[in-house]
Amino acid sequence: MGASQPARNDRFSACGLVPGVPLRLEVSVGNHVECLATRVEEVGPNTMAILLPMVRRQARRLATGTLVHAEYIFRNRRCRFVTEVAGHSDDGLHEILRLPPAIDTIERRSHFRLQTALRPQALFRLVLGPDDIPGDETAFDDCTIVDLSEGGACLSSRVPLHDGERLGIVFTLPGVGEINARMRVLSVDEPAHGKLNRRAHCIFTDIRLSDRDRIARYLMRRQLEMRRRGQL
Repeated sequence: MGASQPARNDRFSACGLVPGVPLRLEVSVGNHVECLATRVEEVGPNTMAILLPMVRRQARRLATGTLVHAEYIFRNRRCRFVTEVAGHSDDGLHEILRLPPAIDTIERRSHFRLQTALRPQALFRLVLGPDDIPGDETAFDDCTIVDLSEGGACLSSRVPLHDGERLGIVFTLPGVGEINARMRVLSVDEPAHGKLNRRAHCIFTDIRLSDRDRIARYLMRRQLEMRRRGQL
């Protein structure tokens, strides 16, 4: 696959995702994250070609369907996106990635956030200690996840929460599966006038790589659906 006459894609060109841009990739391998280096060779209407990624000066072929977290620099901003491997070029020199539904920048937000209305199966305070012992969970029966990203979630609940509190949470993403994580409350918005629920903004502090990838796949799928409907 050559890169001499790439298909024009103004949306991604405006974000700096063009042939020649170096990419830093992260993929989950077992229980650890592997960091790879590559370069964009071609950007088409639906996919892009990258050079076969390298790790410790060795080429690393990625299996079709592998979830990829990518990062690059554009105009002194760190840009990142999540996508998956769509296939390989006939000559074996390139990996083919699906174009991402969106590209985020650090200055705009740390992760793409999706509005949701998910009810956790379990939410409980953690008593800080060597094993973070679960505390009371029955008081959170009214809780709803109203905002979700790879990095954390926003909870809506009548129960008072405080900055710095540690929580355990279990919830299910439709079509993806169960997520089990621990979180820390970053800030709490008191109820607006006429409202009863507080909003607690939380960051994941302990989450399995497989669960992080499940969230990323869910967000990517929802972004694609929203883009098809003209909502993004």
